Amino acid sequence: MQTGETPTVAATSPADSFAVSAPAVETSPASPMSLRFAWVVSWGTKGGLAAADQALFAGAQFFLNILLARWLAPTGYGAFAVAYAIYQLAIAVHNALLVEPMIVYGSGRYLPARRNYFAMVSRGHWLVTALMGLLLYAAGAFVAWLESPPVGYALEALGLILPLTLLVELTRRAFYIDMQPGLAAAGGAVYFCALLVLALGLRKANLLSPATGILAMGVAALLTAGVQQMWLRARWPRHSEKLLPRSIAAEHWTYGRWVLAAVIPSWTLLNLYYVILPARFGLKESGALKALMNLAMPAIHSVIAFGVLAVPLLVRHRLTGGLPLLQQTVRRLTLIFLAGATAYLMTLWVFRIPILHLLYAGKYLDTTATTVLLVGLVPLVTACSVIFGSALRAFERPDLVFWANAIGGFVSLTLGLWIAANWGVQGAIAAYLISYGTLAGARFIFYRKLSASDAAPA
Repeated sequence: MQTGETPTVAATSPADSFAVSAPAVETSPASPMSLRFAWVVSWGTKGGLAAADQALFAGAQFFLNILLARWLAPTGYGAFAVAYAIYQLAIAVHNALLVEPMIVYGSGRYLPARRNYFAMVSRGHWLVTALMGLLLYAAGAFVAWLESPPVGYALEALGLILPLTLLVELTRRAFYIDMQPGLAAAGGAVYFCALLVLALGLRKANLLSPATGILAMGVAALLTAGVQQMWLRARWPRHSEKLLPRSIAAEHWTYGRWVLAAVIPSWTLLNLYYVILPARFGLKESGALKALMNLAMPAIHSVIAFGVLAVPLLVRHRLTGGLPLLQQTVRRLTLIFLAGATAYLMTLWVFRIPILHLLYAGKYLDTTATTVLLVGLVPLVTACSVIFGSALRAFERPDLVFWANAIGGFVSLTLGLWIAANWGVQGAIAAYLISYGTLAGARFIFYRKLSASDAAPA
């Protein structure tokens, strides 16, 4: 490929096994059934590795949450829940400006020069995260002095480790440019083991607190990011093409400004309630909400993992097979996502009492069956939102992702906030379902309109 050409999916591309509907050379006859089976096996394998990646990284956070919920007082875990909600906001900003544009552009126009491109994106990472870390540390110092030392100290710790934890997010997503989720999963194994050892060590030394738990995340991230960057440099060849930092920054901003605009509406869909509940019900209620939502996290993170892999897949299918192949892939992914989320709901409902007892050692057993049912429905609405959001990103329409998030965020800030303020933990979960369901519906409508406009004759 010559410098400056628009990248295409060549025979040696890591993703060529997905493009079964548009092969470059027909070497032997194949039935539609065999092609469909090959697609399912190929995507299922990579999807399984993507799920393993998400399971390991998210599993590390999940186990840290479980250990803190077991070992800390409910108010202490509530302080961690508030800081962790703010952390989710920082992740969303970082994703909007750096990670999501990197996946879209790195999978397409910058694929031949991906090593140079990633180096440029990494420089932007340090600039953005250093600024966010300073703001968080200052906010933590203010909160510790004015209102709540446990929350303030946790925010200070978050400000210190933010550049490291977000660097892991950047490096692990870079493997998806090459459709290599297995290497991302290997990094997840490093992070999982390191964080678990650190948390257990803090517990044994009687040093575990919301702040030290967050610091442990930073130490584990430092080790993991170093390993991942070595793997990336070893796999990605050098390229002679000169990339202009200003041009890349402009492209990221053109794409990411819509994603960034969607950050606050999206964040309010759930994380707002962790911050709001203490004002009316106390830190203990935030801890209870976080403990219950932990039950949905394995399924949610699995859906997100498949969604991350779906974006470059849908981008390439749109380039190679056009709208028909994109629509076919969206239908298949929707069936896979919904089937998995339904199975998870049934499992959680049947075994809710043993699961709560196992995870929290007797805490939160007073949770009603209705509340657990609401928690089990969360992955279903998340699955719908993720798949249609991935389709909109494949169309390179982050503006529509923003508008869908804005609609869901408006519902969250109005009806959702009123429900949570009146019914506490159960109300917050119901508010999430209503708000996120609205968001998913808006994304679906936008996807259908885009598909109809692309299908219309010019």
